[in-house]
Amino acid sequence: MGWIDWTLAIATILVGIVLTIVVMLQSSKDQQSAVTGNNTFYGSNKSKTLDGKLSKITVVLAIIFGILCFATTFSIIK
Repeated sequence: MGWIDWTLAIATILVGIVLTIVVMLQSSKDQQSAVTGNNTFYGSNKSKTLDGKLSKITVVLAIIFGILCFATTFSIIK
């Protein structure tokens, strides 16, 4: 394995660890009532809260993690 393979593997591991931490920091979704939905003040301003930001960070990290997994696999198989 060359230095590119090691760099991709280490980056994949680091992003995976950060992704796990970010997911664990999010609060449970059980707090929202099915009746009220997003009609509450919290629901309409969710993107401005910490949970909203963590949710967006989770999506970005998940996409980066998927791309890194594919690149690492492709790099090692070549």
